[in-house]
Amino acid sequence: MHSPDLLRVTVEPLEDTRLIRAVGELDMSSVPALRHELEAARDEGVTALLDVAEVTFIDSSGLHLLLETSRSADGYGWSFFIVRPSTAVLRLVDVTGTRDLLALVEPAAGRVPA
Repeated sequence: MHSPDLLRVTVEPLEDTRLIRAVGELDMSSVPALRHELEAARDEGVTALLDVAEVTFIDSSGLHLLLETSRSADGYGWSFFIVRPSTAVLRLVDVTGTRDLLALVEPAAGRVPA
């Protein structure tokens, strides 16, 4: 069992975009904090980039939040992207066959920073 409050959520405004970083375990106990920040960005009409590079664990409630937010973005005409998915996130997405339902942005293969 995973301990509550093991997810840290930070928010950085970037011009007309909001970078929301989730670090740690995304599970039933931590989903509400992340949902709050995603809904705030949606309600304000600000593009949201959800950085999940440092999510070490994600369960079905975390996946449900990502799916729900992706559907909500379509319905509201709101821009939402999941960036830098961690191995844990990609593993769950692949096992559940939900990759095509999410706005996942992965780094281009072979891309080298300048």
